[in-house]
Amino acid sequence: MPEQPATAAKPRALVLGSQGLGRGDDSLGIAILHNFLKSLVSNPLRPDKIVCWNTGVKLLAADSPVIGAVQDLEGIGVEILACKTCVDHFGLQGKIRAGEVSTMPAISDLLLRSEVLMV
Repeated sequence: MPEQPATAAKPRALVLGSQGLGRGDDSLGIAILHNFLKSLVSNPLRPDKIVCWNTGVKLLAADSPVIGAVQDLEGIGVEILACKTCVDHFGLQGKIRAGEVSTMPAISDLLLRSEVLMV
């Protein structure tokens, strides 16, 4: 049987759809998410891309409690995308301080081509 050519690994995409991790105490959820994002900076298995939608886009605003960790990830090459529909819905135009605002066709294409982790 002929040897199969090596295929390139799919990029890893992390989807953040809320302002915290877990259910229950909101402030604890934000603290957990902050620790999670900070831990990704030094983890070689970190995602290549992070997609934020729904209230997750609020994580990219100037007043976000996790903006520093998100900017650190962006600084080491993690691509950050914010859903334009969500940014518009929450009135965050011009307030996003990390990543770029992207359309759903671009986000759906990215997700369909990636290994996706939803948290």
